[in-house]
Order: sequence, then C-alpha cells, then structure tokens
Amino acid sequence: MALAKSLGWTIVAEHTDNDVSAYSGKPRPGYRALLADIEAKHVDAVLIWHTDRLHRSPRELEEYVDLCERHKVTTQTVKAGELDLATPAGRAVARTLGAWARFEVEHKSERTKRAQLQAAQAGKWLGGAPPFGWNLQTDGSATLNRREAGVIRGACASVLAGASLGSLVADLNHRGITTSTGKPWNYTSMRQVLTRPRNAGLSALNGEIVGKLTWPAIVSEETWRAVCAILTDPSRRRSTSNRARWLLAGIATCGTCGAPLKSATVARNRAKGTTRTIYRCPTPGTGHVARSSDDLDKHVTGVLLALLGRADFSPAMSGQSVSSDGEGLRVEAVSIRASMGEAADLFAAGSITGAQLAKITARLQERLDDVEAAMGRAERGSALAQFAGRDPERVWKGLTMDRRRAVVRELMSVTVLPSGRAGRVYNPDLVRIEPRSAQ
Repeated sequence: MALAKSLGWTIVAEHTDNDVSAYSGKPRPGYRALLADIEAKHVDAVLIWHTDRLHRSPRELEEYVDLCERHKVTTQTVKAGELDLATPAGRAVARTLGAWARFEVEHKSERTKRAQLQAAQAGKWLGGAPPFGWNLQTDGSATLNRREAGVIRGACASVLAGASLGSLVADLNHRGITTSTGKPWNYTSMRQVLTRPRNAGLSALNGEIVGKLTWPAIVSEETWRAVCAILTDPSRRRSTSNRARWLLAGIATCGTCGAPLKSATVARNRAKGTTRTIYRCPTPGTGHVARSSDDLDKHVTGVLLALLGRADFSPAMSGQSVSSDGEGLRVEAVSIRASMGEAADLFAAGSITGAQLAKITARLQERLDDVEAAMGRAERGSALAQFAGRDPERVWKGLTMDRRRAVVRELMSVTVLPSGRAGRVYNPDLVRIEPRSAQ
C-alpha cells in the first residue's frame, strides 16, 4: 500500500471482510482476526481506508479502543489521518467519527425504508423474483400472463373447492408447468404464490397491505382472502403425501366412541399373501368398529350421488360463491383502512395524542378483522357448486380424491355402527348417513 510505504511501515498481514458491512451485525471473520493479532502483539499499528470501514457500532469501537490502548497500537487511516487511541483527544475523534458514521447508515436506512413505503403505497413493483402470473415491462408496469394467471385462478378455485396443496403441486409438475424461476413446484412455493396480496391487486410491505398495485389483479380480493383463510387455517390437515387414497379416512366416525376412522391394511389371504384395506377405529378396547373400505366407499358414494341427483337439491348448488353483501364488505374494509390512515395523519400533525391514536387504531382493527373474516366466509367456494346443472355421476368420476372428500365433508356425516358380531358381510343398515345443513 502507498500509505504504508510512505510511512516506512511493513505490512505483516491483511484482513478483509468482503461484502460484509461493519453495520450489518453479521460475523466478520477478518475483523476478529485483526483483533486476535493485536491481542497476540503481532502488530504495532493498523492501516485502514476509513474508520467507518472498521466499525460503525459504539460497542465494537470501545472494544477496539480498549485493545489498542492496552497494546499501544496506533491506527492510521487513508482518509481521516492518524487516530492516536492512546490519548483522550484521539479517542474522542474516533468516537465522533464512529457516531457520525452510524448516523449516516441509520439515516440512509431510514430514507430507503421511506422510499420503499412510498413506492409500495403508490402500487409500484419493489423488485425481487419475477412474479408468476404477469409479464414485466421495461417501464416497471406489468401485463397479465394469460397462461400463468389462468393457473393461479384455477388453483384458487381448486382450494376453495377443497383441493389440497399436494394435489395442486403434483398436477402442475405433471403438466410441466414450472415456477417463474423455472423450478418444480413444492408446498412452500405453491402456498406463497396463492397467498401473496398482489394476486388481488394489493401492494404489501413487510407483510402489511399498504395500497393498491398498478398491475391488473388476477383474482378478486374476496377470493384471495378466502384462499388465505383456508391455507392458514390451523385445523387444515398437514400431510406430506400428495393425495389422499381413501374416501372416508378421517371423515367417517366410530358409532361407539365418535373417533374418526383410519385406513389400515390387513391380510386377506395369508397363504396367498393378499391384503385388503379397512376402516378401523383407532381407540383401543372392544366394541369399536371396522369395515371394508371398498364396501363402505361404494355405499356412501351411491347415497351421495342419489342425493346430488335429486331435483329438490339444486338450490344448494347454485354456484354462487360470493354472498350478496360481499361487495359491501369490501367497501367497508377500504373505508376502515382509510380511517386508519386519517388517524395516523392526525397524529403526525399533532392533532391527537399517541394514546388516542392507539385507541382509534385498536377499535378500527377489531372491526377490520371481523369484516375480513366475513369476506373470507362469503367467498369460500362450495364444493357442491361444481355439480350445478351437470350429471353428478360424470362430475364425480372426474374429481380427484381430495375433491371427492371435500364434497363428502360438506354434504353429509357418516357414522359406522358396531355390528355386535364377527363377520365380513357388509350390512348397510349399520351405517348412519345424515345430510348436513348445507342441503
């Protein structure tokens, strides 16, 4: 280095932390190695470009000052001259430079965050991975990618109709449809795409809705909120498999104890090594039920299709997935958010106190939560709507297993009664099927 040569110093070691800011808080192995060299008395002086390249944390600075003072190590900078940390004046200069460096970083961070908030509130794209569903233009605007937007609409409709994420992932990967980065779909990427606010034309920053996007929406806000409500429901089944295999597993219940029946594989013919699947109550003890899965599935399917085929059942499948007050709820939600913004402006102007702002915000947020929940309920698609005006048997044959299970859940409850005796002859009288109130 030119400075070392002009000072007549010999460089004994170089320590760098490329791409690691002194302010980031991330581990800096080069900096720690420098401190170790000072502690081990391997150096008499330190050459740096500027003090803000060494540290921007007062805590780090004090550690460095203490170490240099104890070992009589001087610090020379290219931009700020010599820092004699052995003297009060030198330490005062170092602390002042450190304080200003920290101020500059915090101020820059504040400006960046403010610019991001303003951009988000204006509906501008904040960057990141290419968004699945749109085509970005050179001026920052976007147009819908018809094929990808159709995939999102179809996936949202499937979720509302009871489909699992696993079945959606398997379907898209089977069809060769990749994410925007060209990778296969998985549970995480599918959930992230379906729950992102921009699908509904909303702009978000740090997980909060801050405005409307200038991009065209793919689905309505009601649909998006309904999908989010389903995918974030704690009671939603967590499964690592891509699809359920049996129609009534976890749906039909034991007539003795009420526990959901589980599917199990048992021997059919031990000599031949063949097996069969049954539904069995997991509760230990006697008196609980077990039934052939094939027989019970056929029975329940027959009853279900007969019910769907009844002329007087058509009103339950009108296909109207949004209640008549859905638009009113959306308008109210927009009004509440506007009121929150007005309250924040009043606080910024000094017209109300922080306590008043907190009280107003809490009251409005409580109402907003209720409205958004109602919007989600209003948009939850009925699994039965897909049968409207169509042949039930034909529709049923075209459904995946998870959609069939959703139909069963919405349409009926199935209780398997104990037989009271051994035997493999299926008795439909020992199955209680009760239509739910959706009818």
